[in-house]
Amino acid sequence: MSASGFSQPVAAWLGGPNLGFGDAGKDAVVGPGRTSFNTSVYKSFAFTERARFEFRADSFNHTQFNSLLSTSITSPNGTQDPRVFEFSGKFIF
Repeated sequence: MSASGFSQPVAAWLGGPNLGFGDAGKDAVVGPGRTSFNTSVYKSFAFTERARFEFRADSFNHTQFNSLLSTSITSPNGTQDPRVFEFSGKFIF
């Protein structure tokens, strides 16, 4: 299905039917699916019996591609924000 099969709906105050929402059915256009890969690894270092340091590395959100029919506000090249990395440390005593 291409974008040429659709037209802008006419607003209700200009005489358009269906309150200006058009007549396309639900899920007439299906874009690419959304996936998410979250990964976390950590290493704990013991200093004494009761004190330790924990280092963590986390990764969130695989890059998401937009539908070819939509325009992206977040990025002109058709992708959502890319993967985010987070590094943290925690001292436990």
